[in-house]
Amino acid sequence: MHIGCPECDATVDASVPPGPGIHAESDSNRLLGKETQCRNCGHELELYYY
Repeated sequence: MHIGCPECDATVDASVPPGPGIHAESDSNRLLGKETQCRNCGHELELYYY
């Protein structure tokens, strides 16, 4: 996925592993996270996904 760095507006390429997703019948909908850094300015970014 491509996201914009909030510090320098550079495009950051980040990969997020497949998660279990959101299921209405399941109580195990867990928000997962991953950290990455902007290669342009070094700003640390946190990505969250299901």
